[in-house]
Amino acid sequence: MKNIQLIAVLILSFVFVRFAAAHAFLDHADPKVGSTIHDSPSQVKVWMTENLEPAFSKLKVFDAKGNEVDKKDSKVDGATMAVSLPKLSAGTYHVSWLAIATDTHKTSGSFDFTIQ
Repeated sequence: MKNIQLIAVLILSFVFVRFAAAHAFLDHADPKVGSTIHDSPSQVKVWMTENLEPAFSKLKVFDAKGNEVDKKDSKVDGATMAVSLPKLSAGTYHVSWLAIATDTHKTSGSFDFTIQ
């Protein structure tokens, strides 16, 4: 009986891992999440855990007042998204992303970075 329970747990664990892997989550970013940098970056780039659907995935950058400051040219290449930036002044900036994986699962999130 214990062997059957163990097998059932292993099968369910595999199913849940496969389900979670089907979503595009943030892997890392440049500038790094929560970082403080000294120079204005020319772009923000994020790497996701799954390939993205370019027509529906977006990356935006906002200033402390909530104004969008990126150049509105968000691009997707496989599992990465990037958006160009003008020269930004010192302050905290909020990056917001919407990712639609090629399997149509939707995720979103945000992070901040600061320019000194």
